Amino acid sequence: MSDHSGHHDVNYKKIYFTLLFLLVVSVVGPEFGILWVTLVTAFGVAAVKAYLVIENFMHLRWEKKLMKWMLTSSLIVMALMFFGIAPDVMKHEGRNWVNQAAIAATERGIGGHGEEESAGEAVEMVEAEPGVFNAQSQYNIACATCHGQQGMGDGAAAAALNPQPADFTDPAFWTERDRDRIYTVIREGAAAVGGSPLMVAWQNTYNDEQIEALTDYVMGFQPE
Repeated sequence: MSDHSGHHDVNYKKIYFTLLFLLVVSVVGPEFGILWVTLVTAFGVAAVKAYLVIENFMHLRWEKKLMKWMLTSSLIVMALMFFGIAPDVMKHEGRNWVNQAAIAATERGIGGHGEEESAGEAVEMVEAEPGVFNAQSQYNIACATCHGQQGMGDGAAAAALNPQPADFTDPAFWTERDRDRIYTVIREGAAAVGGSPLMVAWQNTYNDEQIEALTDYVMGFQPE
């Protein structure tokens, strides 16, 4: 008596040895050093593995209707996520966050826009000549995420940091700090002066002259 229930018997031993063979092929193939052999091996093995998974474990042959519903549902969820998030991501600022990189790009003219406004408040723009180092713009990119645009230690990432970023507007901060120390911290990281390792070194990103300019900018937050 034949079984017409549509039950699919999976030969796991055969699949195991097939995958083992494909593993050997994927390792040996690139050893020949021939580009087309490597590509054929990589994509061929990937295609066979995908076929085995689809045929034996995803049951697409026996559950096509279910798969269609799953695919349709996934696309709907992806669309809802995109249209729900994209408007906010495309903005330059929102509640408790500021996209410093986008603002800096706009300042350099990359975005192709003029002055931006968000939540009824104009974003302060900095005119930077091409090829000229702009300390304020670079501070907004590298430092403001933690220290805040006004240097008050209230950047978008500040709440998640321990210890909290320094508040450059606090007179107490400057009682034991001078320009040399600020320069050293920016260049070599706070750990160089016994501070938090969360404040990283920027000497591989900026040269000494640029770090001097950033130091002057930070010193500008110091209260009168």
